[in-house]
Amino acid sequence: MKLASDRGLSYSKAPPITAADRSLMGPAGNSSAGGDSQDMLAALWRYRWAVLLPAIAGAVCGFLVYQRTPETFKASTRLMVESDRPAIMDTMTGDVIGGVPSIEILKSQLFSDRVVKMAFDDEQLAPFRDRFGDDSRAFLGTAYESLSIMSEITDIRASQSLVAELSFEHTDPELCQASVKAFSDALQTFFNEKQKSSRDELLRLITVAIDQLHPKMSELESQYREFRRDAPLAWNSEGEAINPHRERQLFLVGQRSELVEKMRQKATELSAVKAIASDSNDPLVALNIIGQLLDVKITLPDSATALAKNLRDGDAQLAELELDQQLIPLMIERNKMANEFGASHPTVKQLDTELDMMKSELRRIVLEQTERILELRKENEVEVINPAEKAKEAISTVVVAGEAELQLLKDQIAEVDQQIADEKAASITIAKFEQDNAGMLRELERNRELMNQLEEQMARVSLTEEEGGTKVNELTAPSAAYRVGPSLVKTLGIGTFLGLALGAGLALLLEKNANTFRDPDEIAELLGVPVLTHVPFFKGRIRRPAKGEINPFKDLDPGIVVLHQPASVAAESIRSCRTSIFFELANVEGGKVLQITSPLPGDGKSTVAENLACSIAQSGKRVLVVDCDLRRPQITDNFNMQDKSGLTNILNGDCEPSDACHQTPLSTLHMMPSGPIPANPAEALTLPEMGELIDLLREEYDYVILDTPPLLVVTDPSITAGMADGVVMALRVRRKSKPNAKESVNILRSVGANLFGMVINNSDESGSSDGYKGYGYYRYGRYTNRYYRRKGNDDARSEAAKMAKPVVVGGRGLAGMQKAKKAEVVRAGDVGSEEG
Repeated sequence: MKLASDRGLSYSKAPPITAADRSLMGPAGNSSAGGDSQDMLAALWRYRWAVLLPAIAGAVCGFLVYQRTPETFKASTRLMVESDRPAIMDTMTGDVIGGVPSIEILKSQLFSDRVVKMAFDDEQLAPFRDRFGDDSRAFLGTAYESLSIMSEITDIRASQSLVAELSFEHTDPELCQASVKAFSDALQTFFNEKQKSSRDELLRLITVAIDQLHPKMSELESQYREFRRDAPLAWNSEGEAINPHRERQLFLVGQRSELVEKMRQKATELSAVKAIASDSNDPLVALNIIGQLLDVKITLPDSATALAKNLRDGDAQLAELELDQQLIPLMIERNKMANEFGASHPTVKQLDTELDMMKSELRRIVLEQTERILELRKENEVEVINPAEKAKEAISTVVVAGEAELQLLKDQIAEVDQQIADEKAASITIAKFEQDNAGMLRELERNRELMNQLEEQMARVSLTEEEGGTKVNELTAPSAAYRVGPSLVKTLGIGTFLGLALGAGLALLLEKNANTFRDPDEIAELLGVPVLTHVPFFKGRIRRPAKGEINPFKDLDPGIVVLHQPASVAAESIRSCRTSIFFELANVEGGKVLQITSPLPGDGKSTVAENLACSIAQSGKRVLVVDCDLRRPQITDNFNMQDKSGLTNILNGDCEPSDACHQTPLSTLHMMPSGPIPANPAEALTLPEMGELIDLLREEYDYVILDTPPLLVVTDPSITAGMADGVVMALRVRRKSKPNAKESVNILRSVGANLFGMVINNSDESGSSDGYKGYGYYRYGRYTNRYYRRKGNDDARSEAAKMAKPVVVGGRGLAGMQKAKKAEVVRAGDVGSEEG
């Protein structure tokens, strides 16, 4: 049978995840603080060796430090520091005046050269002077490390007295006691001998500073007066400097704005006058409209006009015509709107329509008015001058006057612009004087502030001049030196704590770097697919047959655990996966083709594929396993079919599909090897013949298992994923497995594959896979072993013989296989004895 070349590849889209799928995925994890803490504790427990080893090392280091640290001793005394000046809050500055000095000041004075010298010269330290080379500077280094003073109260700002503890810590107990006594006496002497000379010296310095500042202030004020007299600046009533040219410039700018606005209005009026004069056919009407536009009364200076007016006043008909002319101002409104919005504006067009109607009415009015005037002229026999000519002359005069006024405004604006430029240049010229004025004012203000501060300080010092100073008294005598270190518990605790902290950090770093899965719920939550089963680690071995028994599966791969070790936990996990696959394919219309793949090599996808195919075949289904790994055909090697025709022979047209489907020792299982390895495996799988072959195998077998290469290594599984009805991914949980699995799932979803779930391979309940803890049937291994032992050896032999019974294929090709299918003893849907 030849494959038709006009048939294309068939793809099936992945269905949405149902509620049943979500139930298989497990509950979604919460990102709460409790979950994070549990994850952290779990990571510390997984890498407990990384926590315990640094903790032990830290404890050892602490013990070594304890052994190497010399003994230290401490002597101390209590001092009372009192001040005769009560603590007073200065309302102006917020400072506290009086009271005892702060503990920082006491410490600075304690380590001053004078106090250290006084203590070193004390007779208490006479036996130890040779140790320091009779140099107080050398003793200062030891005192700085060993001597300390601490206050027994916390807030001493408003206190008039305080109690401080003076202590000396050293490896020599005699030096400790002598040093405490010497420094206590030195500090008392230092404070008790202080004289008021310090205040007198401070007053003298303030007076000298004031005396030096007064002449400078006088000189600055004199210079500023001369500057104000000679500088080309003006000063307002508040004493602020003003640039007159800048003020003039601002005034001219405002005046120019007014002229520009006036010019714009005049240009608008002139444009309206010209438009009225050009659009109107009657000069008298146009003159009247212009008068109303300009809000002026324009009269013709001749007797005819006066006579016409008198006649109109006395005639009722002319009075009615006068009333009709009151509608003419609409033309004024139209011209204004046209100048602002343009002639195409809807309002302007509406006004044009109204004006056209009014013009027709005006023509009628003018005709009737003219006829009436002629009648009156005939009746009164008066000759007059033509008023239209006078009206035209008046309109021309108005236009000329408007243009002359507009030109005058333009000339005025140009003149103002020139004045603004001149004033701007002049203001820039004297800007330097403004800067000099600001600088001199700042200097004067700074010196005034300094003078005020000196005067306030002098008044403050004068107020406290007669008050007493600070006294230091010894409350308790220096204690005898007592041992304070080292502490075994403290050093061991510090070392252990540091080791634990380092170990915890190392454990968390290892946990973050592992980037692996920890439990099945995490896999389902991250990947969005259920975990079908967990296949525990097992050692592949071929079952030894009993005496006289023939093992039909001895030449097959030892890793096919469902054949060699059917009672094992691993075989039970494969059967669990088979049940899940049956349910998943039942939800797909015509679902028969199942693809097995994995993210990376070593995940066990070929072992899962061959075991799953054998398990489905044991249930009575006609199964064909196709080795689509055209790069490293592992299943072909496992079934010892390296030299037989296979998939590539069919795609090349070298043989029929039936010739490449070979019988296996399992009666309902057929195998299609890969065939010769092509130079372009990916291109071979994209041929139209591949899709036609899948459709043909769909009709001949109950289930077709496709073993494909890893997803992240080559693109071959992405090509066949669209042809299969479902995809099962084998995954071995190890380091970096989380990003690899996520990327593999994304690849399958991008090509529209229907991913049924994950098969976790090489899992272990004890967490051997980098802390992963799965769940599955291997927990009940002992129970299943007892169950299979009950069946007896005779039943096992008869079952093996039954499975090894060959199927006679009549005819040639897949059509013969179809005929042989009807004669099978095992019915489709029956479950093998291993199901239990």
